[in-house]
Amino acid sequence: MPNTENDETRLRRKIRTAVVFIIIGLLLNGISAIPLQAELKILLSNPDALPPFLRDWWTYVNSGINDTAKNYPFMRYGFDWLAFAHLMIAISFIGPLKDPVKNQWVVQWGIITAAFSMVMALCWERLRDIPFWWSLVDAFIAVVALIILLLCNGWIKQLKKIAIA
Repeated sequence: MPNTENDETRLRRKIRTAVVFIIIGLLLNGISAIPLQAELKILLSNPDALPPFLRDWWTYVNSGINDTAKNYPFMRYGFDWLAFAHLMIAISFIGPLKDPVKNQWVVQWGIITAAFSMVMALCWERLRDIPFWWSLVDAFIAVVALIILLLCNGWIKQLKKIAIA
């Protein structure tokens, strides 16, 4: 006879770890949108240390960010909302931390958004002249989130079975 208490504890720990990882990723992603000018300044402080494709892209992005900030500072308001959206999405994952079975829908919603993030990265970014290699970076982040959330969803299903037994 399986030890369901140990199985439940193990599953809850896995779910908690996965959800905390997703929350931290969302928080870091969101918070990093606000100080973009400072981040680019740091990244480009030693341009010769960077591979040319990365240096050229970040220099181009830096020019766009600086020109926009100088001539149209209100446009940077979009970065504030991007950060805000990431923070709000991160907060939504508190539900699965508290009660993963009851809030499984949040994890399933995360799976859907991660899948759509890959589509956005690989399709929509083409229309915005984002380099394909950068789209692959964005898609990779979405794939990592998707894998973690799929595992988490499976663990929640297992947890449900234990609760029924």
